[in-house]
Amino acid sequence: MSNLDLSFRSANETILIVDDNPVNLGVVVGRLEQQGYDVLVALGGEEALTRAEFASPDLVLLDVMMPGLDGFETCRRLKANPLTTHIPVIFMTALGDLRDKVAAFEAGGVDYVSKPFHFEELLARIATHLALKAARQSLALQNSLLTQEIAARAEAEAKLRVSEQSYRRLFETAGDGILLLDADSGTVVDANPRFLAMTGQPRGALRGQAIEALPGMSVFADAASMAELRHSGTLRRDEVTLAAADGSELFVDLIASSCEVAGRSLAQYNLRDITDRKQAEAHIRYLALHDALTGLPNRTMFFERLSAELARARRSGGASALLVIDLDHFKQVNDCLGHLVGDQLLQEVSARLLQCLRAADTAARLGGDEFVVALADIGTRERADEVAARILEALGAPFDLDGQVAHISGSIGISLFPEDGDSPRALLQAADTAMYGAKKGGRNTCVRYTHQLDVPGERWRTLSQDVHGACGRGEFEIYYQPQIDLEDGRVVGIESLIRWNHPREGLISPTVFIPLLEERGLMLEVGSWVLHEACRQNAAWQRSGLAPVRIAVNLSAQQFYRGDIVRTVRAALAGAALEPCWLELELTESLTLDDSEATLRIMNELKEIGVALSLDDFGTGWSSLGYLSRFPLDRIKIDRSFVRDMGSHEGTAAIVSSILDLARTLGLDCIAEGVETEEQRDRLRSKDCPSMQGFLFSEPVPAAEMLCILERGARTGPGAIAAASPERA
Repeated sequence: MSNLDLSFRSANETILIVDDNPVNLGVVVGRLEQQGYDVLVALGGEEALTRAEFASPDLVLLDVMMPGLDGFETCRRLKANPLTTHIPVIFMTALGDLRDKVAAFEAGGVDYVSKPFHFEELLARIATHLALKAARQSLALQNSLLTQEIAARAEAEAKLRVSEQSYRRLFETAGDGILLLDADSGTVVDANPRFLAMTGQPRGALRGQAIEALPGMSVFADAASMAELRHSGTLRRDEVTLAAADGSELFVDLIASSCEVAGRSLAQYNLRDITDRKQAEAHIRYLALHDALTGLPNRTMFFERLSAELARARRSGGASALLVIDLDHFKQVNDCLGHLVGDQLLQEVSARLLQCLRAADTAARLGGDEFVVALADIGTRERADEVAARILEALGAPFDLDGQVAHISGSIGISLFPEDGDSPRALLQAADTAMYGAKKGGRNTCVRYTHQLDVPGERWRTLSQDVHGACGRGEFEIYYQPQIDLEDGRVVGIESLIRWNHPREGLISPTVFIPLLEERGLMLEVGSWVLHEACRQNAAWQRSGLAPVRIAVNLSAQQFYRGDIVRTVRAALAGAALEPCWLELELTESLTLDDSEATLRIMNELKEIGVALSLDDFGTGWSSLGYLSRFPLDRIKIDRSFVRDMGSHEGTAAIVSSILDLARTLGLDCIAEGVETEEQRDRLRSKDCPSMQGFLFSEPVPAAEMLCILERGARTGPGAIAAASPERA
């Protein structure tokens, strides 16, 4: 055996020996295992069939003379089984008759060795047939790969034959406009019907023409674009403007790519008409920056313009003025003539305001019957009084509202820059103070702000001192307002709202003391207290056996950016033993404007804790439409101004529908705020708004009253809250 080279065989090949004589098995098995083979044994034909099917050996050594199934029949059955037919069989036989040897081959054997046999001969025969088996397998694999390659080539050739026809069909029927240019000369090779329809170009006149010589086609003649196409293969240019066939302006998305056809380098321009989309975006942008009823700038746009005007005045040393105009007894018009007539009156007032102003001035509607005017570069202070007098005169003329005559007047407050304030907020506060002075002075007049009018200013300074230490003295309280599921009336959430119980003045409005806290840098301290207290209260309700609901806490910009809000939230949850899923943090739109990258990072860290995030006052600023899909929000809250006006103006109702559709598209929950009437509730329900909160169900109440609301809902089941809550007009 020492002269036999078996280096070509694979390691761990398996041989099945079938022999009913254990003595023979012992000798052969031992010698084969010494040569590195894995050896299996079977003491009869039936056992051999089972073991061969299960173990799939590489070769079978089969004795002929066995009780039961002899070797010939065993071999025939091995070859008849698809699982074992490929296994080579070598017979081991003491029979010397030629017919027996022929029978062995007829049964499917590949060789035989005569007993007694020389073991070196047996090893050589085994090695030879294993090598033959491996060669057959390799050849079969090569044949399979060759067959696949031939099929692939045939398929590729077939595709190549039809590619030009397919491309031509796509070219002619494509929904996009397609223009083909010679990449070297810049001449037109072809244009499809859609391109011709979009641009009004005649097909025959285009072919062979230099693109730069064709009117309106200069965008395709950019040599730099051609060069870039040849090097990079693809260039995208968004929102290209073309002249349409009817002479109007056409907005398109343009995708340029290079291709090779019959050795000719081509530039392909695909044009998709996005004019409708651009117009829709412009309309949405307009709605986001303008009052839906009057078309005047809304609060967001007005303060942008006012800030720009004050910056200009600072640079030039000029003066500006701010007028706050509140209509007198407007409620009587609504009550006597109806809200539709009231809306028409507001539109007429807006038109008369604009007639009293210059192009550089800005008028806006802040809400309800309150308007504001920014006068740019007034020159002398008396000019503000002159404009106010013109406005009062214009308002004094009768209003003809679809055959009904209405009379109205206004009270105007005036503040001047820079003496009455150096910021939009300060000027608005001063003008608002002066407007209330005009109301007290008998209405239908204008009052310029003076410090003598600033009794509220004195109160502001007093409260500014008192607010220090109010949290430590236990003067702050949390009130709670339920959020109701529109489908079954369940309480699905609770918003926590801070109140200041002043020792002398009693409850003070948050609109007064929240700006104080921000101005004095106390929001971090007070906001942390609110967060801890709200978590503690929610955990206490759960421990009392009530069904868990989420509790919402408002975050200020100071908390979000200047405080370690992530650490504070973790501490509040841990201190109250409250699961993160029952806490929701409400963020305002103005908060997301400061630093979008920092905002996104902090939001993601809060989401990792497991709390929910909602965007409050949604729709009052244009920024939210750009960032909404980027931020990891769970729900948005429709601002109360939209809820208030959607019944009286179709534009506002359309905005509410758009917000709900947007929320559903992005997989966000949606809550409507400030629901005060059944009409508002029914309109929101018809638009499939999931939930809402407002005075229709409950005003903000202390914790003890909120507990009663939760217990009442638990006792009487779904629908109890909405049915039992007091309704407020």
